[in-house]
Amino acid sequence: MRRNLKYIAIFIFGINICGLVYSQGCSDAGFCTVPTLKTISKIDSAVRMMNYMKLGISYGIAQYNVSIVSPFVEYRGKIGEKISTAVKVLYAVHHGDLATTRGLTDIIASVDYQVAGSAKAVLGIKVPFNKADQQKNGLPLPMAYQTSLGTADIILGMAITGKYFSLTTALQQPFIQNRNEFLREDYPDGILTDNYISTKDYHRKGDVLLRLSHPANFRNQKFTLISSILPIYHLGNDSYVDSTGLRSEIIGSRGLTLNLNVFLQYRVNAYNHIEISAGAPIIAREVRPDGLSQFSIGVEYMIHL
Repeated sequence: MRRNLKYIAIFIFGINICGLVYSQGCSDAGFCTVPTLKTISKIDSAVRMMNYMKLGISYGIAQYNVSIVSPFVEYRGKIGEKISTAVKVLYAVHHGDLATTRGLTDIIASVDYQVAGSAKAVLGIKVPFNKADQQKNGLPLPMAYQTSLGTADIILGMAITGKYFSLTTALQQPFIQNRNEFLREDYPDGILTDNYISTKDYHRKGDVLLRLSHPANFRNQKFTLISSILPIYHLGNDSYVDSTGLRSEIIGSRGLTLNLNVFLQYRVNAYNHIEISAGAPIIAREVRPDGLSQFSIGVEYMIHL
């Protein structure tokens, strides 16, 4: 009983972190939630032997107090003994002082191959449904209001599952950039109340991640609590085209974001699972022109097909 209370206390503490830390969350340009690159538990290992569908929704706060609600649907299927494929489609609603935007965001498709034992290699691609070029009243909106980063990205990764820990690493590299046109100086005086970063013809650099996770089972293995530390390094300074037509670096956009994540999984039965997740950073990049979430919480439901 005491052990169970300890795990519950850790989970509640993790949720509280999300409410207190005000900074960039899982800089999720996409690869944080690729199925094989997420946390790995006994429940995850079991369902990866199945075909399944997930329905979920997340809530987060992006820069400039823009709130984001993002539902998604995900399908995963086995191809033989060593290969699995997954497809995830996301929708989002962004709401803030400047505008409310909504629409399909990205489709993320991935293939993982069991290299040996508990090691899997991952190849994925993220394709946007828009070019991050939404406007309001003829004025381009900042990145925090765009439902997608608007980049097409390649994802390469590796996941290794141990008895007490799982380790994943990945690279996400844009190969097609977006068409955002936001320049601060295009807005009349008094409309922009925050220090928005100009992102006209925005070129975003790639990211690398390293995730270390520890699953703990309790209550007759009905519940699994997973704690995770997730450093993400943005590989270079992003850039934009200024009002004179020159491309300029966005100084300070390169660097480290160090996130803490907690996941609580509930095994309803052999074919149905529920997961609650929360994440927030303890270290963030100095400048974040992409306007990604500062913290997020989510819930998802998985059913075996």
